[in-house]
Amino acid sequence: MRDLLDRALAWPRRAIGDQPEITDRVSLHFSHISPGLKPEDILTPEEVAARLKVPESWVYEKTRARCRNPIPCLRLGRYVRFNWLAVIAWLTAASAQEENAPRTSLPAKRKPVRNVPRG
Repeated sequence: MRDLLDRALAWPRRAIGDQPEITDRVSLHFSHISPGLKPEDILTPEEVAARLKVPESWVYEKTRARCRNPIPCLRLGRYVRFNWLAVIAWLTAASAQEENAPRTSLPAKRKPVRNVPRG
């Protein structure tokens, strides 16, 4: 999990000064709702898999409700989209949780049962 976080944090990001001014009226109207969210931060499952260097099937499996620690995603009907900043936060939390978890040893092997004929 730590290597996934390292890959995510190493992904190139734009500098704050490189952001273009908002000239589109719709974008300007909705910019107050989530000012930190940019269109390039919304990713498809294929793009998330490419950035994390994991199979697409892994990403889809992590979106399922039955998953123990599901990846944050936005469902748009049959489509799934990801906020890259939320994915990084999820990786950071999962990495910290993994580091703080107590080590558990494997259960001891059971002794084989001998077949004793019953009399």
